[in-house]
Amino acid sequence: MSVLLTCDAIEKSFGSRTVFSDISLSLHDGDRLGIIGPNGAGKSTFLTILSGAMLPDKGTLSLRKGVRVATVVQDPRFEPEASVREIVTAAAPDTEDRDTEVSKILSRTGFNDGSAQAGTLSGGWRKRLAIAAALAVRPDVLLLDEPTNHLDVEGILWLEKLVAGANFASVFVTHDRYFLENCSTRVAEINRAYPEGVFSVPGNYSRFLEKRTEFLHAQAREQQALENLVTKEIEWLRRGAKARTRKSKARIDDAMDLQVQLADVSDRNLKGTTSIDFTATGRMTKRLVTCDGIAKSMGGKKLFEGLKFVLGPGSKLGVLGSNGSGKSTLLRILAGELEPDAGEVRRAEGLR
Repeated sequence: MSVLLTCDAIEKSFGSRTVFSDISLSLHDGDRLGIIGPNGAGKSTFLTILSGAMLPDKGTLSLRKGVRVATVVQDPRFEPEASVREIVTAAAPDTEDRDTEVSKILSRTGFNDGSAQAGTLSGGWRKRLAIAAALAVRPDVLLLDEPTNHLDVEGILWLEKLVAGANFASVFVTHDRYFLENCSTRVAEINRAYPEGVFSVPGNYSRFLEKRTEFLHAQAREQQALENLVTKEIEWLRRGAKARTRKSKARIDDAMDLQVQLADVSDRNLKGTTSIDFTATGRMTKRLVTCDGIAKSMGGKKLFEGLKFVLGPGSKLGVLGSNGSGKSTLLRILAGELEPDAGEVRRAEGLR
């Protein structure tokens, strides 16, 4: 397979903070590359560099001649008054069969009404519209930033099928493990836990997890071995090394190098095992949020009514529903950004 794009030792910083450095990756025809990493690792920044919208501070990005790249951002925005057909048509090349191709893309992405205005679409349908506009570019490489955000279950399954069966390569940044499992032909994690800043494994997410565990275990063993060596050299230095001989000078230098290596490996292992406890709120109450018979309508459409539930410390409530059914509206009510039309939301004192 031929190479579509290559990034070689790229680095990006914002102010004094280095987001990532020395990242090298290649994308080939048919690749479906999933990019993961901890928050703040620079995944979206990396995708923006691949799109050409941002330059790296160091390193190079090379594209094969004639390669077309299209991007779908996390939260797409469109002119509210523009129609779905107008937006997709504007993205398509100006060819004789453009109208026919646009109609095919609208049908493929689930739009039955091309005259619908972008401002009337829910978050999930805006994401579909962004994908439709990207497909209209006829890309060789499709870049997707959190592609399953806002999509309902039906939309996610549709997108999985689209990506897995496409004749173009794709790179997607996502926290959706199922999407990674079902779509990836390669997974790469951007993380300073790795010597080169990135760890890439051919295969799906399960294969990646297996290989990452092996790598981190090996790195932990390397740390243990270095700790033993450094301990021996420090004992030797404490006994009073004769620094005047050439052999002693070399051993002292080696001892210093070992300590630098140990610090580097220890730091990487620490970054590789850092986790956050999202349940440690410190609250004793068992009722953080209580919803009692809440209802909400928007634009004359009733979204939901009679909802009753309680959220306590450690609760994990999954909200499902088709696009436009009011899932995001419900979250805004829970956050206090909107008031329900009926019912009551009670929150614990000082709730964050």
